[in-house]
This record gives sequence, C-alpha cells and structure tokens, in this order.
Amino acid sequence: MLTVGCALLAALLAAPAVALVLGSCRPLEMANDTVISLPGATVTLICPGKEAEGNATIQWVYSGLQHRRWTTTGNSLLLRAVQLNDTGNYSCFLDDHLVGTVPLLVDVPPEEPKLSCARKNPLVSATCEWFPSSTPSPTTKAVLFVKKINTTNPNSGFQLPCQYSQKFRSFSCQVEILEGDRNYHVVSLCVSNSVGSKSSSNVAFHSLKIVRPDPPVNLVVSAIPGRPRWLKVSWQDPESWDSRYYMLKFELRYRPVWSKTFTVWPVAQHQCIIHDALRGVQHVVQLRGKEDLETGQWSEWSAEVTGTPWIEPPSTPTGILEDPTQVSDEDYDDEEDLYNQPVKATSFPASGQDPSSISLPTFLVAGGSLVFGLLLCVFIILRLKKTWKSPAVRESKTSSPPPYSLGQLKPAFILVPLLTSAGSHNSSRPDNTLNHSCPGVRDPQSPYDTSNRDGLFHS
Repeated sequence: MLTVGCALLAALLAAPAVALVLGSCRPLEMANDTVISLPGATVTLICPGKEAEGNATIQWVYSGLQHRRWTTTGNSLLLRAVQLNDTGNYSCFLDDHLVGTVPLLVDVPPEEPKLSCARKNPLVSATCEWFPSSTPSPTTKAVLFVKKINTTNPNSGFQLPCQYSQKFRSFSCQVEILEGDRNYHVVSLCVSNSVGSKSSSNVAFHSLKIVRPDPPVNLVVSAIPGRPRWLKVSWQDPESWDSRYYMLKFELRYRPVWSKTFTVWPVAQHQCIIHDALRGVQHVVQLRGKEDLETGQWSEWSAEVTGTPWIEPPSTPTGILEDPTQVSDEDYDDEEDLYNQPVKATSFPASGQDPSSISLPTFLVAGGSLVFGLLLCVFIILRLKKTWKSPAVRESKTSSPPPYSLGQLKPAFILVPLLTSAGSHNSSRPDNTLNHSCPGVRDPQSPYDTSNRDGLFHS
C-alpha cells in the first residue's frame, strides 16, 4: 500500500497543472457598483443619480476613517494617487438631498503563500500555516485545497477555509487526520482578494512524518555548589504534547556567550548535567524535542536561557574547600585542568612555617643532632659512674684490718654516720646527674663495713 501511495503521489506532483487538480484559485467577486483600484492610481467617481447630470453643483462626503467633503461641478469626483486608507463609501448630495453612494476599494494583490504543515502530536489533526510578510487587506481570504492519496478513493479531494490570526499574524487551516492514519496528503493554499489571487506550491506529506512537537518549556539552568564546571539543566514537555501515550527525546546544545559554536548532546530524560562548562563563564542553553520512535521531525529550538557555573566565594582561601567532601567528589575534568595549570611557588616567613613543609635534609640534620646528644649524655653518665666507683674501691683496700686469729676475733660494733664527710669525692659530682652512689652502701668486695673505722679506733 505504501508503494502504491508513493507512486500516485509522484505522478500527481509530476503533473504540469496540479493546482487545477486540487482547485481553481480566482479573485474574489465584488459588487458591480464597487470601484476597485490599486494604490497610487487615479480614480474617477461618478454620482449615480440622473439629477446630478449636467453642470449641477454636487457635494461629496467620505464616510471612511477620515471625514472629508468636496464640492464639484458636475457628477464626477476625481481622486489622485489613492491609497489603502481611501477605501470606503463616497456619497453625493444635490441641494442637501442624497443622490447616491459610490463604494471605493483600494487593494493590493496578495503575495504568493508559502505553506507548511505539521502535527503537534500523533493524536491531533494537521495544521497548515502561512505567515505573510505584511498584513493582508481585510478582504483577503484563504482556502486550502486537500487531496488524500489512498487506494480506495483516488479522487478524494476537498477544500477547507483558513482563518487569519491577528495574534500570530498567520493563516491556519486544520486537516483532520485520525490516529494511526498512514496516508499521504497533497495540499495547496489559495489566497485571493478583490484585485488578484495567488496559489502556493503543492505540499505533500505523510500523516506520521509531519509530527512536529512544540519546543520544550520551563527550561531552567542552575549552578551546582562546589562544582565550578557543572551546570544542571531541567525542562518539561510542551503543553501541546500528550506524554501519556507518546514519549519525546531531546537534543541539548550550549555554548559560552562569546562563542558562536554550539556543543550538542542527545538526552532522553528531562534533566541533565553539563560537565565541561567553562569556569566562571556565562553559557547559553537551548533544547528541542522529537517523537521517541523517530516518526516525526525535530521541534524548533527553545528560547535561549543562560546560566553560570558555581563560583567559589571570595572569602574562602584559594585551594581550601569549606566542605571536606568536595575533595573526593571533584570531577575528572578538574583533574585534567589541574595538570595543565602552571605550578606557582609560594614562600612563607620562617617563624610561621608549617611543620609539614620542612624539607628532608633539615629533618635528617635535626634528628642526627638529637641522637648524638642522647649518646653523649649516656657516655658522660657512664664515665662519671666509673670515676666515682674507683676511689671507693681503693679506700676500702688500704683501710682493711690486719688478720686476726680465730680466738681473738671479737664482735665489733660499727657506727654508720648519717652524713658523709665534707671532703668526699661526691661533692664534685654535678647536681643534675643521677645519684648512682648512695651513703652507707656496703662495698660488695669486703665482708665488713669499714666506712667508719677511724671513728671506732679513736673512741
């Protein structure tokens, strides 16, 4: 069926007089007594009454937008270089009695229309429109000739009236198409007025291929805190699209405000995130939609909406994030920019230097000095201990008593002084060293305590 329809359509479009097949486009018929003229022409109006013939004095009154009067000798009124605002009724009076009225219509031929047809969604009829470059005259009318191409009735032609909208400045016609209709249609628009007529070229379309939604609406572009290269974009389906039965897919395009080149992304949801926006630069974003099953056409691009990525507050020091989680969440695009940025060296005063910034050589020197100091202290302590121990041993050896016989051995009472003598070698010991040698401690090499021997013999 599709092949037959295409063949019939091709044959119809190839015919030299296709416009006659669809319908005849003629100027509008006007009343016989109406005087018709083009702008800039000279027009002569004649009072219709017989009593106005001859050299009678006739008064003329124009009842159009501007109330005007003329007085002529004879029944004719000459108007030079008439314009569109001269259109109206001209009444002639003889002795204050109305003799007759002459209608004047100043008009321009219509321009050749350029027709386009589309369906807002697959559930509605097709709308064929024409947008004239200038406002048409009030007498201009438009008629749409339609021929439906199918196998059951090849001569199914009809015509539809078209209405002019002052709001949209267009002529529009509604062609009824049922849901699921897969037929071809051939249409032509005839525009005519009192001074001429013009017909558009024939437009052929498939019922499903002309589905063209309106642009997406409620487009919002917003920044994402902590993301200096991201932009969040959200939108909604147009009101004319019935999303209960048919889905839309979208294309998003964006550019910096100073650029003329767009980056285009296909998207399937009603929101997305731009990851490669320029830092601190305002961007222009637009969207368009199309039926998800590729049965129609792309909509027009939506109106431009601008947005700027998140900018770090001035109070925050450079390189320090207020939120610690921002470090782990940084996007990969930022890492690439980080590698491409030049490294800047920053110097700080020595008194306020951060410990984490100390170099390795400095750390090694400080650590080595500390270890050397500890070893030196240990060596001094051991040396002093050995020095204090040697005189005590020598003194104990020189003051030991002579040997006694077993029978002469008597118990001896030993008095241990509470304080050491002032001349003890311990007086030369530093105060800040450890006290390894305590008073009254028995020498491990002698079985007797001889530290108070002299006091015993002199008593």
